[in-house]
Amino acid sequence: MVNSVEKASIRTSITGNLNKRGFTLIELLLVIALIGVVLVLAVPATRDVLSGDSLKKASRQLIGLERKLRADAVRDQVDYVLCINLSDSAYWIITSDMTPEKQDDIKSRPRFLPSDVLITDIVDLNNQKRAEGEVRIVFGKNNICSPAVIHLAHKEDAMTIVISPFLGVTDVFDRYVDVPVNVSRR
Repeated sequence: MVNSVEKASIRTSITGNLNKRGFTLIELLLVIALIGVVLVLAVPATRDVLSGDSLKKASRQLIGLERKLRADAVRDQVDYVLCINLSDSAYWIITSDMTPEKQDDIKSRPRFLPSDVLITDIVDLNNQKRAEGEVRIVFGKNNICSPAVIHLAHKEDAMTIVISPFLGVTDVFDRYVDVPVNVSRR
């Protein structure tokens, strides 16, 4: 009985010799080749997922910022203002109770969207399309913000983010969409 168990655990190599220690060279090469094929197929898809599309990354950055500022304004009971410089896709955050000196200090150290993403224009509260200068979106302590439509571009791709005064980001489009700002209360 013991001999049959021992024989079952003994491996035979291609040459017919008994091998008690491990895998044959052919088995190892086959496994390495299979791993190589899987990596060749998986790396491009994984790279895109890990690095992410710059346009989607910028939109996630703005959407996250909108949610954070809305929550912070309610929590701190102070109006937060998202200031966006359209010429260089830079932004900074100020509060309504900051001194002008402090606001200038923060403006001198802006944050940026990914370098290859542009803010092409923003439709403001008055349904005016602004393509240059500075745009301010106010997030009030009463959980109401300035409505806006933000158009982003990366090479030939575009994205549209719609911010509602009452609901926050309501729509994200994977293309440039002309959406009028709706400020009416229902």
